Amino acid sequence: MAISTMLVPVSLDDTDAKVLQFVRGLSVQSVKHVVVATAVRETGLEAPVFAAEVDRARERLAAMAAPLRDDPGIEVELRVVTGDPTDAILALVQQTGVDVLCLGTQGKSLAHYLFRGSISEDIFSSGRVRTMAVRHEMLETAEDPAELARAFARRLVVATDFSDAAERAFLSAFDRPAEAIGELHLLHVVDDVSEIEARERLRELEERAVERGVKATAVLRSGDPAQATLEFLSQIDATGVIIGQSGQGGALKQFMFGWVPLRLLREAPCPVVVQP
Repeated sequence: MAISTMLVPVSLDDTDAKVLQFVRGLSVQSVKHVVVATAVRETGLEAPVFAAEVDRARERLAAMAAPLRDDPGIEVELRVVTGDPTDAILALVQQTGVDVLCLGTQGKSLAHYLFRGSISEDIFSSGRVRTMAVRHEMLETAEDPAELARAFARRLVVATDFSDAAERAFLSAFDRPAEAIGELHLLHVVDDVSEIEARERLRELEERAVERGVKATAVLRSGDPAQATLEFLSQIDATGVIIGQSGQGGALKQFMFGWVPLRLLREAPCPVVVQP
């Protein structure tokens, strides 16, 4: 299924304005309709003050999204939601039925997350929706943030452990036009699957990619899955990575079980798509 609709939750500062610049480049990945949303907390605010905050948020959101609305290839819808930001955005995901969520993230350390939290990682950790994440650090250093989006599939890596979630991640690579995909690398890090079996499974994925009009290259690595994946992304100067998400939970669970998608979200040198 093509990636047609996207929800982009933003704060109202200049950092997230860069996220909207990034989104401008996603039309080549088949994105046609973008819902730009922000959340206003109502806790402790008197009704007149709260109403004024909502109006201010609506005006600021319109100003931030103005360059995106100038793009004739993308239809833009603006939404201001209220309440807990994570809950409100996830409710909006269900209401709008978008294909993918796009988030800017700080790539915070676990210690920072435990003490201060991260709305973007809370949304990601819910495991309810396909999520594209791009670190603010990448956006700040990019000459043109939109080019990061346009280039996402030029050297695309699909990380697989042959699980059901990995199968969904593999299939999601083809939700964009075949001509938008340059190099497709199918990466498996050997753990509890024998190397012979892994090579055979990768060969099957290569054949299935060809059936979809995309030539793929199988890659086998060993070691810690997260570290090996990060090293490979840097080695080939990957422009994007897709990985499946088979579980969900809080920060402590992520730490204890070495959650690979979260590690990529924080450290990958390119935008990351996580497929539930």
